[in-house]
Order: sequence, then C-alpha cells, then structure tokens
Amino acid sequence: MHGPARRLLLAPVTITATKPLLPTHVKGFLWVDTLFRGTRLVRDLEYYWNPRAANLTGQTIQFWDYLDRRHPELDFAALSPDDLGHLYVRCHASGDIRPMDRLRHYTERVEREGWVHPATRAATCDWKRQLDLLGVHDPGLSADRPTVASIDETVELLARRHLCVDHRRHGGPAYLDGTRWGMPLRPVIGVDAHANYLLVILRDLIPRLATGDEVLLVYDEDLAHDYALLARVLAELGARPSRLPLGRVPIGGVVRSSRHGGWDGHSLGRLAELCLREFDPAVYRLGMRLYFIAMLKRTASEPFRPDLLRRALSRAGRMLGEAGEAGDTGDLPAYLRGFATPAGWVDPYRLTDGLFARRAPAALLDHVYL
Repeated sequence: MHGPARRLLLAPVTITATKPLLPTHVKGFLWVDTLFRGTRLVRDLEYYWNPRAANLTGQTIQFWDYLDRRHPELDFAALSPDDLGHLYVRCHASGDIRPMDRLRHYTERVEREGWVHPATRAATCDWKRQLDLLGVHDPGLSADRPTVASIDETVELLARRHLCVDHRRHGGPAYLDGTRWGMPLRPVIGVDAHANYLLVILRDLIPRLATGDEVLLVYDEDLAHDYALLARVLAELGARPSRLPLGRVPIGGVVRSSRHGGWDGHSLGRLAELCLREFDPAVYRLGMRLYFIAMLKRTASEPFRPDLLRRALSRAGRMLGEAGEAGDTGDLPAYLRGFATPAGWVDPYRLTDGLFARRAPAALLDHVYL
C-alpha cells in the first residue's frame, strides 16, 4: 500500500447541470461521497470538483446556444429540472446544433469570467437542494474555480514529454499520444480549435499534482479508454493514479445517455418525493446508499428497480433502529482501514456491503452514511 501520509486527490468526472439528477448520477455521487467521507478519516484527502470542466464541453455550450436562439423568452429559474432535461433531449434530437468554431464567445466568457448560463445555474441550485437532502457533501457545484493552466501551456508541457502531437500550426488537431503504451492517438483539440474534456482535466490536474501525489480518477465505464490514457499520462508526469470506473444504471433495461431521453419519472426529485412519503430523512439517506452502492454494485448489469430500493429503505430503517448513540469517531479509523484498497482509499462497496453482514458501528453511520 502506498504510504498513508501521502495526499490523495479525489477527482471524479464532472457532470453537466443541464438536466435533472438521474439514477446514474445519483449512483456516482453516492459512491464518491461515501468514499470521500470514509477515506478522509484515515488519510489526507482533497475532493476536487471544477464546474468549469463540464461548462467548457461542447455538448453543454451547444445546448446553451440552442436555448439562447430557440427559447430566449424562458425564465429558467421557474423551470423544473425535468422540463430543462426535456429541452436538452429536444436539442440533441433536433440536429439544430451549431459548430464550436461559431460559439467561441461562450468558451471565452467561461474562461474569462467563470460565467454560467442561467439554465445551468438554476439546475445547479436544484442539484444542491436534492444532494443536501440526500446528505451528500457539496464538492463545490457552484464554485468558480479558474482552470490553473492555459490550453497552450498544457499542450506545450505535454509535447515536451512526447505525450502530445500538435498539428494546430498547420490548421489541424492536437492529440494525446499514448502510442508508446499501444494506445491510439486521442484528439483533444479539434480543427475547430475547441479543447475537449480530457484537455480541460489535464489543465486542472497537472499543476495541482506534485511528484508522488496520488490521484483517484472516478468515471463512467464507457469512458474507460480515455481514463486509461489519462492515468498513463499522469503517471508519466510523476503522479500515482488509481481508477474507479462506475457502470451506468439501466432504466427500463436500457443504458443510454440522458440526452437521449427515456428517463421520465426517474429523476432524483421524483425518487425523493416517493421515498419521503413513507420514510424519514435519515432512512432515506442510508437506504439510498444501501441500494445504489451495495445492491447495484460497481458495474452496470442491474437495472433500476423500485422494489429493491424500497427493500433497501426498509433495511435501513431496521439498522437505524438497532444502532446505538454515535459518539465520536473513536476507533472508527482503524475499522475503516480494514476496507481500504491497496491505493489507500476506502472501498464504498466493501464498506456498504458489510452493513448487511454485521451491525454497523453507530459512529460509522453517523460520520460516513448520514
């Protein structure tokens, strides 16, 4: 195991606030939150979330442009997250998306001011309310965190280490170069000069990681190839990366991106409304973790099932009824170390699955799950 005194930077992939929180998002937030709250009791840990990483992506900016052109009259603060999500689906289904080289005024404003479109600002406020009800630590959903390094600085650094092929001076793209590891070239800047999410992540992470620092990358399984390359690049630059891929949650037996629809009735707001009619907030918080972490597991094989969620909530109610007074953390760090991975972070699945097999220490419920 890496030395426990080393700092660990927890860096999950960011999510664009252009729709309601859906089961896949909920799963991600609960896994990361449980990992964060458990690991910070046993080692130095920083949870880093930068909204600009999501706000600089093409799909976000193209949606903002669509809203400004097609729906300039909308009061987004009065719009429900589900209604915004339906507009997001309609935008991507319409084909009415302008190329990024015509939308540079958006990226420049995000880079210069940390500007956020009113639609995303309103959705972020709802996300914060829902996650607070769920007991999830706010990693800085509405924080303004300027990206540390510029595009040019990052590309130049990578090129010096033979990790980037830059054809921009010839009017072409720039690529991350993982060919030394048998990986294909991965475009990170298009011919339209727009940098994709991988380069935004590198702009943020590289200046923050000293040699020997550990970083945990958490991401969707379908981004596995990108994150395998990202981990190789960070390791080449002196960091010590580990990875935690999470599977999407199928809805109706189908795994699809939120922009393709099919999620009506499954937003976190709707789930919370249904659960809290019958269960109190503490049971809701614990039961959601039992379901999305221990019962759905890490992979995407199990579809969302309301009946199993209700069973998890009932089990959470019994656990809380049997738990004693929480008190201070006491010997909780020693208990948590028994669930640590070789990379030194507490495994949310093993920890949560253990709640079914034994009576949980009251301090564990209080400091990690509630």
